Amino acid sequence: MEETEAKEFDAAIGGTEHLPFSANSLKFASSRSVEIAAMTESILRPSKSKLIFQSLPVHMRRRVMSHNCKRLPRRLRRGHLEQLKKSGLPPKQKRPSRKYRRRPANLLEEYNRRQKQHVWLETHIWHAKRFHMTERWGHRLPYAPCDKAFRACYRGSSAHCLLQDISYYTPIQITGTVTQIKEMFAKVTSCLCGLSVSAMAYINGTRQGNAHIYNVNSFPFGYIGKVEFIWVPSDSTNKTLWLFVHPSQATIIQSVLNDASCTQDNNDYEVAKKKRKVSSVTGSIEIKVMQRFNRFRLTGPNSHAIVAESLKCVTDDLLKNAKWTSLHKPKDLIDKNEYWEAISTAKSPAQLPAHTVVGLVVIDPRLRRPRYRTKAKQDTDTDINTDTLRKIPPYLSNSPLWDVKIHKSIKKELMTNGQFVKHITKNNLVPGVVDEDDPALQCVPVVLVQRPGSQNPEFKKIGYGSGWDIIIPSGYALPFWLTFIMFGARSGGLRETESLAFEMGECYLPPDSNAGKENENRIESEMRDRYFRLPPSKRVNYNKIAINSPFRCPWNLLLSDWSDDKINEFFVLRNKTTLTEIQDCITRKKCLPNIENSTKCLVPVYVKVAAKGSLQRHALICLPEVSDLSNLKNLFEPHHEDPNEKVRKLKRKEHVKSLKKIKKKNYKLKKKLQQEKKPMYTKKLRKVHRREPSEYVKAMRELWLPSKIETVRKVGTREVMGYIAQGAFSFTEARSCGVGYIAYNALRYLLNIGLNQVLVRNPTSRKYRLANIVITMNT
Repeated sequence: MEETEAKEFDAAIGGTEHLPFSANSLKFASSRSVEIAAMTESILRPSKSKLIFQSLPVHMRRRVMSHNCKRLPRRLRRGHLEQLKKSGLPPKQKRPSRKYRRRPANLLEEYNRRQKQHVWLETHIWHAKRFHMTERWGHRLPYAPCDKAFRACYRGSSAHCLLQDISYYTPIQITGTVTQIKEMFAKVTSCLCGLSVSAMAYINGTRQGNAHIYNVNSFPFGYIGKVEFIWVPSDSTNKTLWLFVHPSQATIIQSVLNDASCTQDNNDYEVAKKKRKVSSVTGSIEIKVMQRFNRFRLTGPNSHAIVAESLKCVTDDLLKNAKWTSLHKPKDLIDKNEYWEAISTAKSPAQLPAHTVVGLVVIDPRLRRPRYRTKAKQDTDTDINTDTLRKIPPYLSNSPLWDVKIHKSIKKELMTNGQFVKHITKNNLVPGVVDEDDPALQCVPVVLVQRPGSQNPEFKKIGYGSGWDIIIPSGYALPFWLTFIMFGARSGGLRETESLAFEMGECYLPPDSNAGKENENRIESEMRDRYFRLPPSKRVNYNKIAINSPFRCPWNLLLSDWSDDKINEFFVLRNKTTLTEIQDCITRKKCLPNIENSTKCLVPVYVKVAAKGSLQRHALICLPEVSDLSNLKNLFEPHHEDPNEKVRKLKRKEHVKSLKKIKKKNYKLKKKLQQEKKPMYTKKLRKVHRREPSEYVKAMRELWLPSKIETVRKVGTREVMGYIAQGAFSFTEARSCGVGYIAYNALRYLLNIGLNQVLVRNPTSRKYRLANIVITMNT
């Protein structure tokens, strides 16, 4: 087969075609103009040839753009969706996260809905991000910080500054003449517990006072709680008294005050009717529960420096721009400013007069806030003038804050944080420099209340627990709170309130009040649930160590055992004179004086462990024997027999047998259904959580911890005198301490045998330890 050669094209090399010697480029381009235009169109508008996202630069392209249009720029999304529809592929969108799907459409409405059940503080959202929250007394309150801050909060209260929001305290306004208010409080208080409401130290409004409230004419029984009060300075016959009440006692105190005022009005009417002068009876007392103030508590020596740095008094020029001043114009601004500057050099609030009330008008605290968190420090070179500490000026406590009319105006004219930032950014010529005399921001009236802390050096170090309480109008909580935080204050919650009361040697909620009983019920239920969640092998068998009430202090049974009579009602001794006598008797080992209702009396004590050992809540305070003092190392409670141990084992065996029978029965039923080819349960039923435990569980719990207790005094080898209501390691004492109560007759018996020390034993231990007792005056 012969090979055929390929023919050439050009005639110059043997081909058939004669090519031209030159080419006209213009003619060539004009003949290809249609093709060039089509190519240019396809490059500039690729939607006809390729997808839109392919027209983006390479560095902006993402693989997910092919099915998620939101990854493209906004101008290209619509065309991309159209392309996907033409290709027949529906646009696939990723399902939003559960958090995104459950978010409320209107966040403010959602917050208002959640506040219907429990009241929120103005600082709630700030706390909710940083604290463990708890529900107490109808409020949602911060309990403890999420970080490990227990020791840090103590250091703040002792050496720096601890900041707490106590705005949950309920303010009650009482209006009437001094005589009427004095007679009303005479029925619900007693002068034996301290100065009365109408004492000369408080009546002019320069100092804050405390009072113990009881039911009408029931002292010393029927204790309700402790309140703080401030008189509003006024020259008129009708005066105003403000009470700040703990929320657990607010409703009861309001009803008691109404009853006391009603009985007073009836008595006045009867007296006037006998004298035939009915028209001379003055108007009745008016009692109102007002809207809540914001109240912050700063504790520690550095709290004075933080308050001094955060607050700047205004002058008369800045008052013109505040609309609320037309309703109530403040007075004595220059004198107050001079006094505040004079006391600002103090190194600690404990140096100032006790319970001083200072009414100031200050600039917006956001103008004083530092850019970075810093620690406020005092000028240590300058000393405070002692003349300013001797006398409190009468004009110092005047404040427009007590006028309720101005509160709405202040809240209405409040500049929000967004508006404040926008205003500062726009008007500040030098970035970072804030004009403190800016007339656009209104001035704010505040009231400062000094707290002296410990005043007894034999009990606690002088000045521990001192600080300031600042009362602020509603709406301004966060501006003041964040300013204090930025100046170095450490935030705390309810746990720190209880810890501070324990370090001060006080009981947070006394056991003879309704609030204290409710608190004991809550603690008992929590500890009981925690105990029964443990498996039986990990539970402490309290029957074997002679503890019949590990989660509660049975005060009624304790007093009944020491009086040989059934006691249904008891009280805590608060007579300061009697408490001082008892402390003297303990120190000198003398016999106690005879008092009225001694069989129903509990004496408050502060217990300090003499050597090693720690104290827990509900620990026993026991009566020592004379020989125990020389044999403390080997002093243990002997093991006791558990009478219910065998019953529990038998009950458990029967329960296991019944469970096995039920299991066999269910297995047979299942097999029968399978043989008959009947449909089984295709869907697994959800496990139903029982709200109440079964009868078996209730019976077993009763065998572990019997609910019926007949006696507590002679359960162990050492007689029980009292209980520790709160026990832990005390940082102020550098040892384990406790706040507790002892039956009066038991304390008398202890001193009669010539001893002034007691034995303590934890509810989970058999070891007895020696401890010293000190009478607590601040109950």
